[in-house]
Amino acid sequence: MRTMKKLVLLLLLALSSVLLPACQSAAPRPYDVSLGYDPVTIERFRVFPSVEVDVVAANETILRQLEQTEIDDYFSPSNLMRDSLRKKTYYFSEEDHADKVLEQNDSVWDNWIDKRGSSHLILFVNLPRDGAKGPDMRKLVLPLAGDRWRDDRIEVSIIPAGLMLQTPIISAE
Repeated sequence: MRTMKKLVLLLLLALSSVLLPACQSAAPRPYDVSLGYDPVTIERFRVFPSVEVDVVAANETILRQLEQTEIDDYFSPSNLMRDSLRKKTYYFSEEDHADKVLEQNDSVWDNWIDKRGSSHLILFVNLPRDGAKGPDMRKLVLPLAGDRWRDDRIEVSIIPAGLMLQTPIISAE
């Protein structure tokens, strides 16, 4: 009987060591988020267009609100919502066209994930709409769950139509 208890205990310990990390890996976590011009953008505009990119962390409530927000309204000078968001804004121009990185050790992540319960990043780019048909690519929603990304870096490019995710995302099962 004693051997059976030990066997069951060992089995439970082994099972918990496999299942516990799997459960924890879905929790939101910080990443290095790299932003930069895509070469096609520079070729199309023949310059480095002046744009700003807002990176906003959102919990489920803010996510629903921001998903409904039109980009032109979001960047409107009278938009009080944009002013009130805890965000990081990155500026790109002819004079400053180097890639920008929101590093995973930036203190903003503590506020976003630990204090605000953020589960997603929403990126907004202030570019004119490239035609009225199709999806508006000037907004990009990214999950922060640890089981959605292969590594610690998420790369996003600025393209003529908006933003394009370069890092493959792992589909949710």
